[in-house]
Amino acid sequence: MKDKSFSTTAIVLKRVNVGETDRIINLLTQEYGKFTVVAKGVRKMKSTKRAFLEPGNIIKAYCINTKSLPLLTQASLIEDCSQMQQSLAAFRSLNQMLEIFEKLFVEMELELEIFNEIILLRKRIITGKAPSSYVRDTLSKIIVNMGFQHPKDSKYKNISDYISALSDSKMKSYQYLQVKI
Repeated sequence: MKDKSFSTTAIVLKRVNVGETDRIINLLTQEYGKFTVVAKGVRKMKSTKRAFLEPGNIIKAYCINTKSLPLLTQASLIEDCSQMQQSLAAFRSLNQMLEIFEKLFVEMELELEIFNEIILLRKRIITGKAPSSYVRDTLSKIIVNMGFQHPKDSKYKNISDYISALSDSKMKSYQYLQVKI
């Protein structure tokens, strides 16, 4: 990201409110891997970018490099999550997928094959065509393609525990969405 300004296609991984009107947005791109941008004024009611910057959406991001974090100047929506099946399982799968990628990726170019697998997995989850076995197998394939050990060959019971160990940070999405009795 040496150019003064750049544009890229990205999946919105995470957003955090800052101040009264701004957000910090984590994006995953093929060209830059995972990176963080500042979206100034995006929480204002009149903001045109407001709805585009929701986790799981695919956007075209237009950014300017600054001394600290890049500044998101414009965003256009490529594909949103509005067609998602209204089921807890689909929301949980998408949320877990985004959190796994948030923890797993760093600032580095992704192989096109890995990025395309992520896009396809996201699409299948949103359209309700991703049984848990498909999600698990695809995540395992992505993890192996990134150079990590296959989750089945690790000492961990599931992919979430494996990712937690790799990132030294506990997964939050499942506990958050788990129904308590």
